[in-house]
Amino acid sequence: MTGGLIQAIRRAFRKAQYALRFAVPPDPVQEAADELRDAILVEPVKDSYVLEIRCRMAQPDLAHKVLTALVKQFQEKYKEVYSTRELKPFFEAQLERVSKDLQEKQKQLEVFRNENNIVSLNVEQDLLVEQYTAAQRLLNQLAESEAVAARVEGTSQGDSDIIAALSKQTESTVVTELQLRLLDKIVERNRLINSLGPKHPQVVGILNEIEALSTRLKEAIASTREITQRKIKDIEQQMQKINTLMGQLENLERDVKIAAQSYEYYKQKIEESTVYDKMAEQNISSIRLTSSPTLPDNPISPKKLLNIVLALIGGLIGGVALAFFFEYLDHGLKTPEDVEYYLKLAPLASFFQSPKEQLDANQSHRLSAMLMSLYPDRPLQTVMVTSSVPGEGSHRVARALAEAQADDPESRILLLDYVGDAVSDMPGGKGILDVLEGDADLGDVITRKNNLSLIGRGSRNSCPAYLWNSERMRSLLGRLRQEYTRVVIHAAPITVSHDALYVSQHADGILIVIRADSTRREVVQRAIETLGEAKQRVVGAVLTERRQVIPPSVYRRI
Repeated sequence: MTGGLIQAIRRAFRKAQYALRFAVPPDPVQEAADELRDAILVEPVKDSYVLEIRCRMAQPDLAHKVLTALVKQFQEKYKEVYSTRELKPFFEAQLERVSKDLQEKQKQLEVFRNENNIVSLNVEQDLLVEQYTAAQRLLNQLAESEAVAARVEGTSQGDSDIIAALSKQTESTVVTELQLRLLDKIVERNRLINSLGPKHPQVVGILNEIEALSTRLKEAIASTREITQRKIKDIEQQMQKINTLMGQLENLERDVKIAAQSYEYYKQKIEESTVYDKMAEQNISSIRLTSSPTLPDNPISPKKLLNIVLALIGGLIGGVALAFFFEYLDHGLKTPEDVEYYLKLAPLASFFQSPKEQLDANQSHRLSAMLMSLYPDRPLQTVMVTSSVPGEGSHRVARALAEAQADDPESRILLLDYVGDAVSDMPGGKGILDVLEGDADLGDVITRKNNLSLIGRGSRNSCPAYLWNSERMRSLLGRLRQEYTRVVIHAAPITVSHDALYVSQHADGILIVIRADSTRREVVQRAIETLGEAKQRVVGAVLTERRQVIPPSVYRRI
């Protein structure tokens, strides 16, 4: 948005405030000043030190006079603001003060470096760190050696881990030498035990020597640990002292750097003030007028009516094009006609969005009637309700279908929920998966509501794959077919679970639920193809969460 357009919007907004009496109109002088301020536009030219000044008025001659006076006034004001005759003594005094401060701080830094031998400070710090690391490593080695020495006296020929531990080198020459001597004695003892037996006098003598060497090793470890700990303490004190010195050095160097920057700043200001004073004596300005204000050769005024008409036409064309573009990108299924066109399935029902959890009863009865009329010669006794992805509302459709069919007093309807979100009131928390596993009887997991019987998933999270095609599953479903007129099965989504494919083998037909204007049709097509590859029959589709663009009161009269 350009600066001229912004100013035009501001003027229109201000006039609207005055017209609606949201603000008090200013006096004529102030109003003229506001109009003049709005007419003048100042913009910097990109990547340069140039300012572009324009004046938009209905009278070109008046705009030219305003620009000429403005440029002249700006040049004079610039000279006045940047005049440094009064500031030069101040800069010189500050430069003298900063110069003394810089010399003093440089001297303090030099004295500090000489007194503390700063040249070798970093080298000394690295050496202390190396010594500290070696001492800590030695303490760890001594701890391992001490643990091995405590177990040496009871070793046998099979204690290979102790022999391996004694073979390790340590940072202490004395401890390493005692470990190697003790290792030689242990090896010799093992050899004598193999040749002479454990009670031979030579073996007993070797054992005494091993005990003596073990005692000496413990004493050497204790002595070395004490010495190392004192060394570590000394190193920590030296490192703390070096860190203190380095902190003081950094503070001194920072003070010197700040003083040097201040010195250069005031020095530069004195040089600039000298230049400005010379330019002022010669009546020379540091700004230059690149082009003088000019009158337009062919002044034009905006054609407001034409612009409004063109804007309306452009907005209308753009809105229609944008609507077609969004429609092209939208791959959702919105209406039953979309289901029939893209999926080649019969749209058996469609449910509009409702603030309540319960679906429209009229659509539920329509869905039940459509299912019974699809195959009049061979009614669908077992219907599986599923979806392609979660969140389609298949649990509500399955529950609504079962309740609609249960309105027939001569029928016995069963809702079998393999997911668990369509049947929440389970007796004792048991369900169909518990029956398959043999942890519950069928009669104990059924909840009856008039002609409708409900069986939930149960307490188990998953069903083993072998149970889906087992004789127990076929026997259970056969029993349910004999006891109930119709069975509605609610299965998990096809693309996220394999349960639906297993359950579909025991269903006469499959009803797939689609959330309108949400699920992409390619996803639903892939789910239908998966069922087709499994030789299963999809009898129709149901749309849920349809958006009612037309108000319900008008929609019912159409």
